[in-house]
Amino acid sequence: MALSAGVDGGTTESQGPVASDAGPVGSDATETTRLLGAGAHEDGHGHGAGANGREDSWNGFDDFEGLPWWRTPSVFWLLAPFAIFTLAFGGVIVPKLNLILDLVCQQYFADMALLDPKHPIVLGSDNPQCRIPEVQKNVATFILVLNFVTGGLSAIVAPKLGHMSDRFGRTKLLALASCGGILGEMITIFAAKFPQTVDYRWLVLGAVFDGMTGSFTAGSILCQSYTSDCTPPSKRAVSMGYIHACLFTGLAFGPLLAGYFVKWTGSLLSIFYVALGCHAFFMLFVGFVVPESVSKIKQLAAREKWQKEKEARDTHVGPWASTAHYSNPFTPLHILWPSGPGTSTRLRMNLVALAVCDAIILGGAFAAGPVLMLYSGYKFGWGTLETSRFVSALSMVRVVVLMGIFPIVNYFGRVRPAARRRKLSGVKPDDKNSGADHLDTWILRIALVSEILGCLGYVFARSEALFFGSGMMTALGGLGSATTQATVTKHVPQERVGQILGAIGMLHALARVVGPVVFNGIYAATVETFPQAIFVALGSLFVIAFLSSFVIKSHIHWEEDPQGEQEPLIETQRASATVGNTLTMGEDQGSMLAARLGRTAKSLATPPAVTAIMTSTSTEGKTLKFGPFEVTKQVFLTTPHSFALVNLKPIIPGHILVCPLTPHLRLTDLSAAETADLFGTVQLTQRLLARAYFSPAGDLGAGGFTIAVQDGAEAGQTVPHVHVHVIPRTRGDFGDGGAMDDIYVKMTGEEGNVGGALWDRERRPTPGGGMPRIEDMDRNVRTPEQMHEEADRYKATLREMGVE
Repeated sequence: MALSAGVDGGTTESQGPVASDAGPVGSDATETTRLLGAGAHEDGHGHGAGANGREDSWNGFDDFEGLPWWRTPSVFWLLAPFAIFTLAFGGVIVPKLNLILDLVCQQYFADMALLDPKHPIVLGSDNPQCRIPEVQKNVATFILVLNFVTGGLSAIVAPKLGHMSDRFGRTKLLALASCGGILGEMITIFAAKFPQTVDYRWLVLGAVFDGMTGSFTAGSILCQSYTSDCTPPSKRAVSMGYIHACLFTGLAFGPLLAGYFVKWTGSLLSIFYVALGCHAFFMLFVGFVVPESVSKIKQLAAREKWQKEKEARDTHVGPWASTAHYSNPFTPLHILWPSGPGTSTRLRMNLVALAVCDAIILGGAFAAGPVLMLYSGYKFGWGTLETSRFVSALSMVRVVVLMGIFPIVNYFGRVRPAARRRKLSGVKPDDKNSGADHLDTWILRIALVSEILGCLGYVFARSEALFFGSGMMTALGGLGSATTQATVTKHVPQERVGQILGAIGMLHALARVVGPVVFNGIYAATVETFPQAIFVALGSLFVIAFLSSFVIKSHIHWEEDPQGEQEPLIETQRASATVGNTLTMGEDQGSMLAARLGRTAKSLATPPAVTAIMTSTSTEGKTLKFGPFEVTKQVFLTTPHSFALVNLKPIIPGHILVCPLTPHLRLTDLSAAETADLFGTVQLTQRLLARAYFSPAGDLGAGGFTIAVQDGAEAGQTVPHVHVHVIPRTRGDFGDGGAMDDIYVKMTGEEGNVGGALWDRERRPTPGGGMPRIEDMDRNVRTPEQMHEEADRYKATLREMGVE
């Protein structure tokens, strides 16, 4: 069968019909219009921007269409409560450190019987007698124990909560993660209020409660998972930046407000009461007010999928081995080295590199933070107020970077170029998870360079001003954590976001265990000789992260399993009402088309509509075959189910082939998802060829196309692999005397025998269709170099169209 689209937009059919309109010609198709549309979208949600006024091409909100705003998830629901939560978190950092310092110092002098009655230890005040190396060592050791307990427990619990949140939702588990903080603050209050009765070592119990509910690590990854659920990939880094800005806002204003609050009330204890109230408010607000971001449908689907995976593992390795697998505390890290359909070695390397960078950036910062405060107090004699001012100024600069500079960078580096490509090509790609882009990697490297320079400044700073300036130098480092966490979510399917961020959270928690051991150990060992050694160690870690960033390659991601392949019968039934409906070719075709697994296709054209394909011009690490022949170097475009390649023997310049990745023999063997993807790829190649061969370039009205499928040997198929001929047509392309329909003569003759030259290397078949053998000297067969050069030209044009 063949379909030819003429210059005037009409169609000429040959060997049977292949196209019919899926809707009224005059209807406005949008990116929420369904594929193969006759009656496929009668609920009325397919027009305009959707129920929530969205005009983007992201389908993450499909389950929430039609809901009122107070039941629709958004990152803005989290900003205010998370800011309050981080104010409490940041507000008690310095007071708690000083409280521990005073309590340890008091106990030290009591044990040594050296307490000077004229200089008693007053909680919350500056106690110069505590600034001795012995007390500093004891404080560093106790902080190490607290971090070891909290970090060790949260390393086990946080990834479990992250994975569970994919199946049971984010908000309730987020509220649960706050409960440990409440219990921990209560114990701190008792220890501060009754220091003679409640030994400071009881603070370890508070660390146990905090760690058992995942601590701040679980709260952070669940907030990021929530943000990922309700933010398109192209805007996710900025939204993650908002969450991190809330964190740094808490770190900026929390210590400053706490310092002045303690000074105003004259009581160190008062700030812990405020922190307790903030924790309680956050728990109640996220638990009962914030809308859930994982719909019930997705929760049930995730539970069912998890149960099936568990049953399969039980059957394969036995129930005991399966239980041991799930009980292994390091099992969550397996997601960083995934295997199975849709994964690749390059994906695994990307995930590991991103995890290393993120663990160093965020884990290193939290681990070294307390030692940084101890160092400033020891070296410059800073008290609670001075240290609070430094932490506040540093965090405030990071807030400005994340909320002011980062959105501007994203706009000029990602949004505007995408809009320009869309304008030039007329294509609006679907906003989808497609891995890191070049902007992500460059922002990450700039952030790491900023951290490295700041550490060098700390090492050589011998004055307060230089030390303060070195801290400000690290401000751009705030971009690194937001970028890595947003980027890692773009590497995996949406239903695995909680799981992957849980693994990242586990690394954060392990950093809270290992980091303090390293940094507190280094500080305790070198405080009398070279206290700047901790900054040398920290800078070395940032250098490792910087080198790891070069491992990350762009546009590598975990391909989602199509629901169409998981449930082929259902998909076939859904498509049965639209048999014969393929895509017409009009001048107003929109997006690049595509059917992601388990997603309903969206609009590319007016009338029939489709969604954007997960396209790629790269064939790195792949071996592609056309029937029995390897054609990897001839391929210039791949999608989840299809690929396009240049022709060994084109009828006219621009004659290319589009094939399904699976070598189906007949068109009827393709699933609904594969069929939609195949002809969506055909549409994309039409736009490509229009830019390459029409004048003016890209004007679909300046020419036409012949679209043909030789379905079976009797129809002239010479390679046992379904392939669609896409041939650009202009007037006079067969010479002045050639008729436009001469293409069909050539299609059924030797010129259309695309497999002939390939089979000549072995034993050539003799199919039906009347194609006699012609000697090689009489045939126009191109060299591999000529085909590779043409494929490279098409790849370059596709990149200009926004297809990477």
